[in-house]
Amino acid sequence: MSDTDKLSGLRKQIDEIDIQLHDLLMKRAEVVQAIGTQKGDAIRNLSAGREAQVLRRMVERHRGELPKSAIVRFWREIFASAAQLEGELSVTVHAPEGDNRFYDLSREHFGMETPISSRQTVMSVLREVTDGQASVGVLPLPQGEENPWWLALAQGEGATNTRVIARLPFFNTVGSDGTEAVIVASNVQEETGSDRSYVVVESSEPLSRSTLIKLLEKSALKPINIQIHAPDDSVCLQLIEVDDYVAPGDERLVQLADLSGQRITHAWTIGGYAVPLTDA
Repeated sequence: MSDTDKLSGLRKQIDEIDIQLHDLLMKRAEVVQAIGTQKGDAIRNLSAGREAQVLRRMVERHRGELPKSAIVRFWREIFASAAQLEGELSVTVHAPEGDNRFYDLSREHFGMETPISSRQTVMSVLREVTDGQASVGVLPLPQGEENPWWLALAQGEGATNTRVIARLPFFNTVGSDGTEAVIVASNVQEETGSDRSYVVVESSEPLSRSTLIKLLEKSALKPINIQIHAPDDSVCLQLIEVDDYVAPGDERLVQLADLSGQRITHAWTIGGYAVPLTDA
């Protein structure tokens, strides 16, 4: 067999594989639409946790020279298209003037077909998500600035339905610019088996970091990061990133008040995220 014939045979295999892939994608779309029909008028929220589980499984089983990042991007486009089939997905992003990092990060995550709008203030993003004008919002990581945006979610369980549900990027590639963000939406964080959560602790007096760490560890909560916001002497709010999934009403949060001698008056979760993958 000549080299030309061999090449022709290999290309024929590629054509056959492409047809099989296309058939499977069309079949997947039919199943997605059937799921949407089954849900009926039920609220169709972004399934960030399930998407994370699928990507972990695909990256774990992947073999060969095709980069893992290509697999992740391929499935991200599939997820975004499926979300549009189930019900329109819209994204609003914090994008200060002249800074497109969060927009670019969102476009890579949500695919080319998802409507994405930008807003210059974080409160505008939160307002659109809370009011239902956007399905999800993309915000900077919670930081310790003077008036942090997470205070808008730190109003006690039930006071707002907006929560952190994911972290971007989910797949960290070598050589990226290091931009990170969180996704907020009007649904709860999904447990995936490898998660982190944001817990707000309210105390009647400022508590030192060492005291907070001891109390958290006694409650079987492993703190990763602690941010303290104490605008006056009457109330102190601490945002604590915990290395675990913490569900609303988790008994470990209830224990904190007792362990602190009631210095902690309340503790609740404002969501969290599936731990991202790293291209290593």
